[in-house]
Amino acid sequence: TWAGIIARRDSTHAAHPTITTAKFSIGMSYEGRELYMMKISDNPEVDENEPEVFFNAITHAREPIGGEVLLETMRRLTEGYGVDTFLTRLVNDREIWFLPCTNPDGYVYNQLIAPNGGGGWRKNRNDLFDPDFGVDLNRNYGFQWSFDDQGSSPDPPDNTYRGTAPFSEPETGAVRAFVN
Repeated sequence: TWAGIIARRDSTHAAHPTITTAKFSIGMSYEGRELYMMKISDNPEVDENEPEVFFNAITHAREPIGGEVLLETMRRLTEGYGVDTFLTRLVNDREIWFLPCTNPDGYVYNQLIAPNGGGGWRKNRNDLFDPDFGVDLNRNYGFQWSFDDQGSSPDPPDNTYRGTAPFSEPETGAVRAFVN
């Protein structure tokens, strides 16, 4: 669940405060949910001159396994730190950023329409045109946005609707601002 994803980050930080930041928001979703990020590193509160890695998941609301993979990766890194030399080196030599749920509105909507799992909603919950349309966040980034209509659609009801402009959605705008 959305609450479960938040709780896992909180418990991870509580158990490993010396190598994690507390969750922090990089922005808000269309419906006003925080886009919570977390960093794992040997000096998590310091911007070190190390390679940075950014992982995000649940861009498509009906693909929750990506969020589970990130939460498991976070668990392995934190629990393996100081125990496993490879994992310890990864944490010591990098700044690793995690955004397990890029599309919290669509994810919560799937929980509402299919509480036992299996919700098929893919997009965010932008209701600019109709409450059942939304924007495919994965098609809303700027690189070759609207290049053609093969990989994305200009039609709001389509599952691959790309939005009105590159980064038109608050979720993709927040990711861009964070990365920049």
